[in-house]
Amino acid sequence: MSEKKVYASHKGSKISYQTRRRSNVTKRRPLNRYEAEEDSAGVNASAKKLKVDTDDIDIQSEFGYRIINFFAVFSAISECVKCKTCNSDIRFLESGTRGLGFKITVCCPNCPKVEIPSCPFIRNGYEINRRIVLTMRLLGVGLAGILKFCAFMELPRPIFQSCYDRAVNIIFIATKGVRDCSMKKAAEDEKKESEAKGLHTGITVSGDGSWRKRGFSSLFGITSLIGWFTGKIVDIEVKSKYCKACEHWKNKLDTTEYEEWLETHADQCQSNHEGSSGKMEVDAVIEMFQRSEALHGLKYANYIGDGDSKTFKGILDAKPYENFEVSQKECIDHVQKRMGTRLRNLRKKTKNLGGKGKLTIKLIDQLTIYYDLAIRRNSNSLENMRNEIWATLLHKMSTDENPQHEKCSESWCEWKKAQATGSLDSFHHKPALSNEVFEAIRPIYEDLSRDELLNRCLGGYTQNSNESFNSTVWHLAPKNYSSGKKILQIASDIAVCNFNDGLINVLRIMKVMDMNIGPQSYNFCLEADATRIQRAERSLTDAAKEARSSIKASRKENEEEFSNLEGQLYGAGIAD
Repeated sequence: MSEKKVYASHKGSKISYQTRRRSNVTKRRPLNRYEAEEDSAGVNASAKKLKVDTDDIDIQSEFGYRIINFFAVFSAISECVKCKTCNSDIRFLESGTRGLGFKITVCCPNCPKVEIPSCPFIRNGYEINRRIVLTMRLLGVGLAGILKFCAFMELPRPIFQSCYDRAVNIIFIATKGVRDCSMKKAAEDEKKESEAKGLHTGITVSGDGSWRKRGFSSLFGITSLIGWFTGKIVDIEVKSKYCKACEHWKNKLDTTEYEEWLETHADQCQSNHEGSSGKMEVDAVIEMFQRSEALHGLKYANYIGDGDSKTFKGILDAKPYENFEVSQKECIDHVQKRMGTRLRNLRKKTKNLGGKGKLTIKLIDQLTIYYDLAIRRNSNSLENMRNEIWATLLHKMSTDENPQHEKCSESWCEWKKAQATGSLDSFHHKPALSNEVFEAIRPIYEDLSRDELLNRCLGGYTQNSNESFNSTVWHLAPKNYSSGKKILQIASDIAVCNFNDGLINVLRIMKVMDMNIGPQSYNFCLEADATRIQRAERSLTDAAKEARSSIKASRKENEEEFSNLEGQLYGAGIAD
């Protein structure tokens, strides 16, 4: 029967939680140190229960760990206490050490020894050993990092490689269970939001891939699909071109031993991609589209892509849904980048086009921002979008003698505002864009204002959420540390849980792993999630956006001034 515990989470406030008592372990042959840390029998069952038990997180108010100097503390205690039975002096010894877990042995010369475990057991394995592997995994640290941490903290050697691998396997099962639950709920929420907006054929998702290394030479990659209205992950796929076991056995091909090994290895192989690394995103998105109906009971009707890969063509060729064609939407951030990239390339290739009074870096940034704003402000009208794109360019061409503001909007055009207030006589234009620059950039504007392209920009869709998620994954599995597919999968699953529902989902992972949850971890999750919301709200304010744009423009302007002053200082063969 549970007891009701109360503890103060903050000064002046009290919160009550349900705690549970563990039943006594039945007597049986004790497991050895390897078996004890390996037992994961309850993890799969708990992961399945999570479907109906996602909000039941028990907080044990009296649970917590402390770091102490064992010999100093217990030597002092032994000087202060005596045996309650025979009044003899007692000693405290350390025994039963397995990793960071141990037993405190109370020794009396006349009475039987008493052993007190340093932490709870999870099926005869010390809980602390699971806890440190999970905690370090949240920091992006593996076994080598754990060993270094324990060594310099003067803690015992935590666990060996075999025990670490077993703990990782338990974490893998637990995180997958919580992730599946989170994605299922995210898909249900996205479906409700879509239907509320009158979209009944399916949901709109944005997709993006990320690799461990640049240059499309990476052995590992991740791809995510995010619901547009909720901004939550509905599916994810981790791709790998490498398997350590396959690498070990490749020198024994065409042998009987290899054939026997291959039969049992097929389901455990860590490699799930053949082909170039760049094709990982295409294959992953196709696979996720093909399983959407089985996984969530819905179709991905619209796909938001960046136009940088052949992903959408792959979706059309795969035909994931019978008698239903997926529609493409363009990420307007990437469309904006095309304008900036093409203008910068034009400046480099065309002699005498750059420099003061011509196509400067500052002017390129301005034109790129104006192009982006024209799309965002008119995301519901293709005609208005096209008109404002050209309006921004003609606006820069205007002079006092030849004003070209017919298509400008009074909301941003100072000439229009002056016209409305009858103060044109005192209005003077800034130096205009030269005809030379205008004729040079006109083809770029014509190409990037095509109806075909702008039609895909209707709705103002972006992939910002996907890029934010990618960053979350690589914080949990840093690119500068080597790790396999399983570690990357764990990092991706934890990232999904955190991204969709907040850090509080880590407590659900701990629950699936049968770990105790104390007030410190609970309060930290609440505070971290609250801080995350506050930062997001602050970053969306007009003042914050303007400050970021101003700082970015100032840095680029300073960099251009230094480059013009110093000349080229770095390049292939420049010192010859």
